[in-house]
Amino acid sequence: MKNRDFLENKKRILQKLENAKNNGEVDSGIIPVLDLINSMDDYYTSSSCFGRIVLMEIPVIGDKKNARWLGKWHHKINSGDVLSAAKDAKRGQLWLLAQCPIIHVVCKDVESADKLLKLSVSCGFKHSGLKSFDRNIIVEVLSTERLDAPVGRDGRFFCDDEYLGLLVDVANDVVSKSSEKLSRFKDSLDKLLNN
Repeated sequence: MKNRDFLENKKRILQKLENAKNNGEVDSGIIPVLDLINSMDDYYTSSSCFGRIVLMEIPVIGDKKNARWLGKWHHKINSGDVLSAAKDAKRGQLWLLAQCPIIHVVCKDVESADKLLKLSVSCGFKHSGLKSFDRNIIVEVLSTERLDAPVGRDGRFFCDDEYLGLLVDVANDVVSKSSEKLSRFKDSLDKLLNN
């Protein structure tokens, strides 16, 4: 990507991000990391998520378009949170998901992408990789922790209290580990910026 195109795109995307932040559409826990990345000359973020725990109703596997979000949390939860959200279930499979943070970063060139990728992996984001080489060079910062568990169908919840407790504990562990890794990543980015 030519330097001028990179800078123009960065300016446009960062304005969209600022508008989204002002409208409360950006996960607050990830904002410090995004701001740090976006302050660097060779990078800007294109999309991100702090990580979350979700109760989702899916008509059939793979049908994201028609899925319904019954509950979404960016913090630790308890079994009551899941049971309360499950009351709105109607038709389809119920899934409890815990997802780690994901950050897409547009890089100025291959060298800056390589540097960011190595930094991401060293901070525990082991599933990080190059997402695109086409118009933009994009690094996807991604970890390994996640939970995908079917918990019911057609408005009926199948988990007993003990199993739901286990799933909630695992989901909360994903959130904890994600926060730790994001903190490490932010510290490493800060060192990179100030060296």
